[in-house]
Amino acid sequence: MEMISALLRPIDMDYPDNRIIVYLSTAVFVAAISYQILSGEQLIEAMISAGRAALSIFFAWALTKEIDPDYPHAALIAAGIGICCLLFLEIPFILPLVLLLFLFRITNRTTGIIPTLFDSILILLTGTYLIYTGNWMQGLLMAFAFLMDARLNEPVKRHFIFASIGLIISLFVLYGSNIEILFPSQYKIFILLLLIVFSIVKIIDAEVPRTLSDVKSKPLPKERIIATRMIALLTGLLTLFVCLNSFSSIFPLWVAIGGSTTYYIIQKIK
Repeated sequence: MEMISALLRPIDMDYPDNRIIVYLSTAVFVAAISYQILSGEQLIEAMISAGRAALSIFFAWALTKEIDPDYPHAALIAAGIGICCLLFLEIPFILPLVLLLFLFRITNRTTGIIPTLFDSILILLTGTYLIYTGNWMQGLLMAFAFLMDARLNEPVKRHFIFASIGLIISLFVLYGSNIEILFPSQYKIFILLLLIVFSIVKIIDAEVPRTLSDVKSKPLPKERIIATRMIALLTGLLTLFVCLNSFSSIFPLWVAIGGSTTYYIIQKIK
């Protein structure tokens, strides 16, 4: 089937790592709903909570695939780390992760498709909704991703306009809100340093991607992979300092970075 959107990537079950993440997410769902029901939760609430838990593991895997497309094993490592995090952290809301995945895909073009006008509008509407529900930092991320896509190879020029709209909305909401910037706790500072080191190393040491796009099998541009990693870095930095977003609210991104870092270190040790 021909893909008509730059945001969607079908899961090809012919690939072992794709099958593993489907089975793993299903197992997490079954385990989570069983735990919730045994804890006295109603069936509907248990299903919603279990669904969010399973999707958080899937998004940890999917985000890793976008920032490090050449190494599918890194994505599986991230999924494993994510399962461990579920034991200690709150289950995140899914919509911010959906937006982040969309921003990655219009930036790195892993689908091989130039974003359509529908894609641009969908991202803008999703980001705007998140901004008005208290996640004003999503506007900054959205504006940065649109700007990157408008400046890199095969640019979508209308994204200059979309970047401006996202930035204006975010600043407008920020101006009218009582925003408190918190200094990170010690463990967050440690993670922040790891994030900075990893991001700088991965950006400087970026290789020409070997992975081909889903459509037309075109080589992925190196500069777009670097830009995607820059968005991941910006997301992590904003999440650490914005009090409206707890550390656990975006933990699939953290474990995606952790999985990619772990695999990178393993490869260097070999």
